[in-house]
Amino acid sequence: MKLTELRTFVTLVETRHFTKTAEQLFLSQPTVSVHVKRLEEDIGHSLLIRDSFAIGVEVSEMGWIVYRHAKEILFQLEQMQSQLDESEGVFQGTLRIGATHTIHEILLDDMIHLFSHAHPKVSLDIQLMNHDQVATALRHREIDLGMIEGELTLDGMRQIVFAKDQLHIIGATHLALEDATWIVREEGSASRYALHRWLDASSIVPTRTITVDANYLARQLVLNGSGIAALSERLVTSFPSESFTIHAKGISNRTFRYLLPEKMPTRLAERWIDFLEANWKG
Repeated sequence: MKLTELRTFVTLVETRHFTKTAEQLFLSQPTVSVHVKRLEEDIGHSLLIRDSFAIGVEVSEMGWIVYRHAKEILFQLEQMQSQLDESEGVFQGTLRIGATHTIHEILLDDMIHLFSHAHPKVSLDIQLMNHDQVATALRHREIDLGMIEGELTLDGMRQIVFAKDQLHIIGATHLALEDATWIVREEGSASRYALHRWLDASSIVPTRTITVDANYLARQLVLNGSGIAALSERLVTSFPSESFTIHAKGISNRTFRYLLPEKMPTRLAERWIDFLEANWKG
């Protein structure tokens, strides 16, 4: 049993596709098939359900057992290498981060710039996720660090507050609250919930809404006069005060948090947290 075969199988389970696995690992597709076949021969069990009618890769019960243990083996090897590197004053490898929308759009660019400049040998893999996707990816060790808005109840995970934020109601000065178009976030968004709660308390029933799934687009629509929205205080500071009115401040207070495993977090995830706590003024 070889580490390359374990890595190939883990990647295959996660991509559910031979071609994508080959592309991701820079292998040929036949080589991926050979790796899986050799692993099955060494273990003595079929790891895949080979059904010509199946769409994508089907993992057998034995395959899931092998996947979970292989994942842990590869993780421990990465940890060992990271610790050896750090003992020589070197940080290298890949840090995988899953971040929710507001963090992804508003905060990460500056944080990435600071960290990358100080750690030139560390690669970053940043993925946009919702809360549930972050939780699942952390449980399966598909990411090293989650960055979320608000709080997420999840056993075995440590949460660290790294920034705070407020939502403000803002729109062009000529727009009246009762008649304006309201720019709202998608279903399930914390911003959408906070805005609806404020509208109810203010006895305002929007006659027209525009639903968007990104903070940047909501900001641009407010900026061009298309409507009124609840935006992060970090976005509101860029609006000229003579043309725009903040109708309500702090309709929702929220925190931004790191999320990482309580047991055996990766060295690079801990390095990201420690470095930015000391150097990022968010």
